Amino acid sequence: MKLSQKMTRLGLCVAAAVGLVVTAATSASATNVYNIGHGAGSCPSGYVCLWSEGNFIRGGFVNDSKFGSFASDQNTGDMGKLQRVSSMDKGMQDVASSVLNNTGSSICFYEHNWYGGAEFRIGPWEQWPSLPSWINDKISSFKYC
Repeated sequence: MKLSQKMTRLGLCVAAAVGLVVTAATSASATNVYNIGHGAGSCPSGYVCLWSEGNFIRGGFVNDSKFGSFASDQNTGDMGKLQRVSSMDKGMQDVASSVLNNTGSSICFYEHNWYGGAEFRIGPWEQWPSLPSWINDKISSFKYC
């Protein structure tokens, strides 16, 4: 095989690899859904959903910096920094009052960022329209466990 053919193949392989990385980065950012609406039925399949009010009610923005509901299909280590808007972080830290696990795995919710403090575990497809008082309005992170 000629050198020019080898260089062409190498270039195509590199281009394909870069395309995969760009696609993965784009799809990873699409795993969060903000302000999903009211009711357990608004939680997409394969997602973990949190609402700021009991009974799966989406509350209003709190101090213009917190969402009323949120869904994700990935571990979330800092609920206070879910989305950057202008110079301000928007999140859902310490406001969740109802949760739904619409996945086939157990989910662990934590009192502190990066999976620290008190832990509240729910099973696959489990839902809590009203969180226990010791974790209500205190969830700061969650992960598959």
